[in-house]
Amino acid sequence: MSHKGLYRNVIKRLLDIILSATALVALSPLLMVTTLLVRIKLGKPAVFKQARPGLKEKIFNLYKFRSMTNEVGEDGRLLPDAQRLTKFGRFLRSSSLDELLELVNILRGDMSIVGPRPLSIYYLPHYPANLRRRHDVRPGLTGLAQVNGRNNLPWDERFELDIRYVDNVSFGLDLKIILDTALKVLKRADVSVRGTSQVKDYGPYCILKEERNGGRKVENMTYSEIGSYFWLDGKENSPAPGKADWLPAAEDSAFTFSGRNAIYLAIRDAMEEHDIRRVYVPSYCCVSMLQSFIDLGLKTEFYKVAHSDGAFTYQIPDADEHSAVLIMSYFGLDTSAAHEVIAKLHERGAVVIEDITHSLLCETPASVLSDYIVASLRKWFAIPTGGWTGKTQGKLSFRPDMDSNHAVEEKIAGMREKYDYLTGKIDSKENFLLTQAKFDNDLIHVDRMLKIDDMSLKLTEGADISSVRETRRKNALALLSYLKDLDGSVMELPEMDPDKDTPLFLPVFMNTEDRDELRRYLVSRGMYCTVHWPEVMGAPAGVRENELSLICDQRYTDGDMKAIADAVHDWVAQKGSEAQ
Repeated sequence: MSHKGLYRNVIKRLLDIILSATALVALSPLLMVTTLLVRIKLGKPAVFKQARPGLKEKIFNLYKFRSMTNEVGEDGRLLPDAQRLTKFGRFLRSSSLDELLELVNILRGDMSIVGPRPLSIYYLPHYPANLRRRHDVRPGLTGLAQVNGRNNLPWDERFELDIRYVDNVSFGLDLKIILDTALKVLKRADVSVRGTSQVKDYGPYCILKEERNGGRKVENMTYSEIGSYFWLDGKENSPAPGKADWLPAAEDSAFTFSGRNAIYLAIRDAMEEHDIRRVYVPSYCCVSMLQSFIDLGLKTEFYKVAHSDGAFTYQIPDADEHSAVLIMSYFGLDTSAAHEVIAKLHERGAVVIEDITHSLLCETPASVLSDYIVASLRKWFAIPTGGWTGKTQGKLSFRPDMDSNHAVEEKIAGMREKYDYLTGKIDSKENFLLTQAKFDNDLIHVDRMLKIDDMSLKLTEGADISSVRETRRKNALALLSYLKDLDGSVMELPEMDPDKDTPLFLPVFMNTEDRDELRRYLVSRGMYCTVHWPEVMGAPAGVRENELSLICDQRYTDGDMKAIADAVHDWVAQKGSEAQ
């Protein structure tokens, strides 16, 4: 092993253990005083924990002293950071006292003294492959970006410094960063508070960066772009009456503010009736689906989901009567594989929470053996928000009871503004993109007992499900027909049963480099394919690395499907000419 490798793989960890343990002992009086002051000035709990991605993207709980109050508005959402940050909280942040508890994370092995800062798990889907390399080392209490501008650096520059550190880890560099950090802390330099500056979260930043230039209408396209967020066109004020009787059968059910809240309602109810000690979740899922389990202090373990030979495969977790298992089928295609696994889990006595967001409008969206059924509704319809929880046997112990109409006012305005953009009434899309991205970020903090808003409920109950199913199936079949000449060479097309399946998207599978290149090409043509979730916990590159979701929803026509297929063929032709 080289000297550099010896330091990186052995000595650096030994120094982390020695230095963090020493610091915790030496600083224990300060930690006790800080804990007492936080409880007096900001309330309980003095310490908060938040899920962050660590080495190889393994999720851990980062510990910090609380620096903001828990004040909420009348809509049940936490007030903006700037309003909840007191003078004392600002002092904690500017002095970096709020971060001292991360020494515990360093001692545990979650973090290192020096490394890229651990950021939100909600940034993970936006990282391209080269930026995911920032997780090749343990995240740090401080890092190269923190001594070269801290929060004030643009995201691209911050990440460039992170990658530079990953490529050049050494004792000398770590020592320099530690000394520079001490000087920064003493001077309280380069500190800005999220929510009080012009620095955007990385999610909104990526979306704005990708979509700011807008689309360009090509032949057959109905609008100037295909994909991205749904909009409201002014016809939503008088939906047809309905009862949403198309949802799966359940003895009791409730509409929730979001899909995340729907999962929370299910697991909280399950904990009332079962001694649940751990939750198994799929490696291929949205990180937001984990939040409810984290909030309730449940241990989560991942089981592998993969895609091979045209089908999804599930590694059945070692679950028992003390376990809950979150499971889902994907893209609104074949649900049988997931339902076979559910039957086996049912035999073991595990509590099964089936997320049917992708299979919502399939002929058999849910297994009759699932204990709970949950869904995010806004993935399918032009509604501000909305989720649903069904309990197959028995009554729900909790029901959402907080009004949420105020919580969606900005979102509704943003959806209407998008329609104005698409119809040429306004020129810029930045405002509504930022509104949407901010709303998605805020979903992390909303009260779990918020009800679905009135507009979303009426639109859901009055949705013309037959038309939605028919259009999505027709569009997906059109894409399969237009792209069949590429199947088995450039990409792998999925199988679809038009009588049973209703695609949320049409997934095509490609090697990672081609997938990323094609997606960028489609963006340049105003076609925005959804970015899905990364596998976490160090799972090997799998579904997310090779899948591209083509748009086939009810907003679009056969002409739009032809436009997508033509763009794909144009990319293939361009790639072929470049190779010659």
